[in-house]
Amino acid sequence: MGRLEDIVARNRNPKGQRERWVWGMIIGLFIVVILVLMVFTDLGRRPEQKPAPPSKDHHVDDVPLKTPRKK
Repeated sequence: MGRLEDIVARNRNPKGQRERWVWGMIIGLFIVVILVLMVFTDLGRRPEQKPAPPSKDHHVDDVPLKTPRKK
């Protein structure tokens, strides 16, 4: 008689189905808000890369570049 007891318990608390529906709507609304913000604002864009300032050190990939020897 386990199934009948489960049905009776479910009918005593019918609010459980509505709670699941409400939480589904809240999560769905949250996802829609995030998508709208990404489309209509700059939240979805990557930050722009600034060009690196010219280096005063004469190095290429950690290899020092030396001036040629004077003869």
